[in-house]
Amino acid sequence: MARKCDICGERDATLRVRQVDKAGAADIEICAECAKVRGFTEARKISTSVAEIMAGMKRDVAEGDEAIVCPGCGMTFAEFKRKGRLGCARCYPAFDDKLRPLIRRIQGAVQHVGRAAKAGRRRARDQMALVRLRAELEAAIAAEDYEQAARLRDELGKAEKNARR
Repeated sequence: MARKCDICGERDATLRVRQVDKAGAADIEICAECAKVRGFTEARKISTSVAEIMAGMKRDVAEGDEAIVCPGCGMTFAEFKRKGRLGCARCYPAFDDKLRPLIRRIQGAVQHVGRAAKAGRRRARDQMALVRLRAELEAAIAAEDYEQAARLRDELGKAEKNARR
């Protein structure tokens, strides 16, 4: 059975999004409609393995990659792409602009935040429910469906009260 969207709770989830805040990180699953509303306009196949990403990196050596050189060991970014390994600790700041997107693709983030406890996932799910309720309330008011708006207002009040606990 397909999971339902964590935001609207109606449609089948088609996308997993990692939400990161001060409390940690939590994955939420959302449908295409909610993804579109929140600015996720394009979904594309993401390489699933480090080997695929590294193989693609070796194929994509650009001309400008030879010009980026580590001041510590003299390695160029093109050499890094071909070898798949950095030469020294000073390579990280030297190649920072190019490494960040690569690390993000491989690890999903550039800053380690650790695993989220169940409470963190629950908190993220609660926050997404609040976002969904506020959006539904605005839509009901815009459509002048005041009965629905009143029901949503009450539900939102309860959800906000529970979120503060």
